[in-house]
Amino acid sequence: MKSRYSLKLGKPFGIQVSVHWTFSLLIAWIVLISASRGLETTQILMHVLFVLALFVCVVLHELGHSLAAIRLGGEVKSIILLPIGGMAQMSKMPEKPKEEFIVSAAGPLVNIVIAAVLWVYLVTLHTTPVSQMEFESITMKNFPLMLLAANLFIVVFNLIPAFPMDGGRLFRSALSIRMSRLKATQIAKDIGQVFAIFFIIAGLFFNPFLVIIGFFILLGAKGEHEMIKYQDVLKNYTVEDIISTSYAELDAEDNLGKAAEELIHIPDNGFVVKTDGQYSGILTKNDLINGLNAHGKEGKVQDVMRNDIKPVTADTPLFEIYQHMQKNRLYLLPVFSDDQFKGILDLENLNEFFLIKKALV
Repeated sequence: MKSRYSLKLGKPFGIQVSVHWTFSLLIAWIVLISASRGLETTQILMHVLFVLALFVCVVLHELGHSLAAIRLGGEVKSIILLPIGGMAQMSKMPEKPKEEFIVSAAGPLVNIVIAAVLWVYLVTLHTTPVSQMEFESITMKNFPLMLLAANLFIVVFNLIPAFPMDGGRLFRSALSIRMSRLKATQIAKDIGQVFAIFFIIAGLFFNPFLVIIGFFILLGAKGEHEMIKYQDVLKNYTVEDIISTSYAELDAEDNLGKAAEELIHIPDNGFVVKTDGQYSGILTKNDLINGLNAHGKEGKVQDVMRNDIKPVTADTPLFEIYQHMQKNRLYLLPVFSDDQFKGILDLENLNEFFLIKKALV
């Protein structure tokens, strides 16, 4: 999810927490449903307040995952709130079965703790007995009990073995003890897809959010399974194994018209740009097309080239760079060794390398 579509809420423990604009659709839906039931304004506001309180619990749930991951050597960039829940964006996830189990269990454990605190409050400090509460709508009297029940529901729902939900990850970590992580992911993905189809069908009849969750599981499981396949094949290789020392080259002073003429003759995703024979940037095909639209064919290469792409070193693990390129939508990367430009890494070449190595296994 792109940050420009999100509202930043703060950085607890150094982790950026944001809420996506689509979260407002959930609030609008709650208001619409509540109003259609004939609830008064104060009752509608209580329902909205309840949803906000519930999503505070969701943030704490994701912080549980994140802090456990950081403690075990993982890296967490941010947490974003969506209408279907929270999502921790981890740039590095602990991979050992025991560590993955701990990280996956940490989120539901937070909700259990929240539920326990609310239960203690209800039995010691709350003045209204459960028998005297009404549940036609959310009120100040039943608010703590409803929030307790919601947290328990989060625990139960998240423990469904539908990968990549928490339960699916717990299931995969257990399988990984006896088999390869790739095989464990395959099994967890297949089971998760069965649950996803069930959610989609059930959502068509009962709750549209189940449809969204179902598609999230389908896409998330497929994407992570693909990533694990790449990891399994590329784990023993570095950038040096596929560096391209033969590449299309332009001078920074060349005009875009010349670059466009040469574009159809190059096999790569763009050009290496040099100034006085030294590397100065990358010009991708997309940047060239956008540059032609903005500056015309007389525009200069140096005006549209990318000189902000961080170079990689030849000894960097190949899978690490693959993740970086996929996440940041980079198609060409400059490769350096001992501060000297050595060549380029092309995402298409990397994908072809993966397919060849996979076929040879």
